[in-house]
Amino acid sequence: MAANSTALPPTVIPLNLTDPQSVLETYALLSGIVRAQLPPLQNTFGAYLICTCIGCMLFGLTTHQTYRYYRLYPTDGFGLKTLVGILLGLDVLHTITAIHVCYYYLVTNYDNPLSQGTGVWSIRLGIIETGLVILVAHCFYARRLFLLGNGHIFPVSIIGLLLLAEVGFSTAATAESFVQVSFEKFFKFQWLIWVILAVALLVDLVATSILTYYLRRSRTGFKRTDSMVDVLMVYAINTGLSTSVLTFAALICSIAASHTLIWAAITVPATKMYANSLLAVLNSRRSLIDKGLEGFETGSFGLKVIDPRALDRASHALEFGPASPRLHGRQQKMNAAPMQTVIDVKVTQETYMDGAPDGDPARADSALEYASDRAMRHEWDA
Repeated sequence: MAANSTALPPTVIPLNLTDPQSVLETYALLSGIVRAQLPPLQNTFGAYLICTCIGCMLFGLTTHQTYRYYRLYPTDGFGLKTLVGILLGLDVLHTITAIHVCYYYLVTNYDNPLSQGTGVWSIRLGIIETGLVILVAHCFYARRLFLLGNGHIFPVSIIGLLLLAEVGFSTAATAESFVQVSFEKFFKFQWLIWVILAVALLVDLVATSILTYYLRRSRTGFKRTDSMVDVLMVYAINTGLSTSVLTFAALICSIAASHTLIWAAITVPATKMYANSLLAVLNSRRSLIDKGLEGFETGSFGLKVIDPRALDRASHALEFGPASPRLHGRQQKMNAAPMQTVIDVKVTQETYMDGAPDGDPARADSALEYASDRAMRHEWDA
């Protein structure tokens, strides 16, 4: 945010220190001259106030989703619970600093237009806070890609390098904002903001593209399984799209309207969307089950690793035949009863499996195993 370069005509300022009314009139005149040199308030802290209000609403949604996560998934691992806690803590800090920015410029210094040309500590910390939220969120997404890709490290390495660059530039921009006190002096380092937003956008696109590719590769031709894959693909695209749209808008505004704070205002709800998107992914597991996909261990988009030995035990438990003493005794009992009605039941088991060893015939590209048991004849009295 830089001052306007339009020169003002010389003004005669009457000043009589003994007359309070004259002092007020002189102060109002000087304030008007200073405000004329600054960008319109609606393009700076007015926009920041509106986006902070939106961000506070999103923060309420984040808090609700966090409560819902800890309540519905108490058996999740300690690492995942810690990640959610860290994300909530960063979101709380980001909300506090955004509110402080509005209060400082629009309440504490509402009659001090000179303060609008300098940056307060809270608006400077907003840069690194956004970078840390993006880092935490994409660490979860990178782990998800690592599991879906059967341990392939190359896609995760690309995302890791981009995240390191994003955090590095965020740290540099934050440090420079404390050195360059005024917005006008910081303007020559505006390119750091461009790089931060561009890298964040690139990380979103790369993560979403790789995840969509892995899910599309998981198609097997089974209608029920492919339907679940389609749902997961929609979730993945929506997750990346919700953050990418806001990040792209902030990037465009930082380039086209660099003398304003519209780009900084947009980053407030954009940062909140990273936290909300991650929590939506975690909490979507219950909604998928409620839709009738109980046969799948959806985990974090179906990423829970299943021990192949456990699958073997499950296969034996589901095998129907003479080798099962319990079933054999039940069939003898049924054979003794008069046969009135006969119904053939085809039992099919679908297990969503990740991380099966290479070379195992049960492993497909989609990491799904399908086992069909023999037809079982149930006989009972009508």
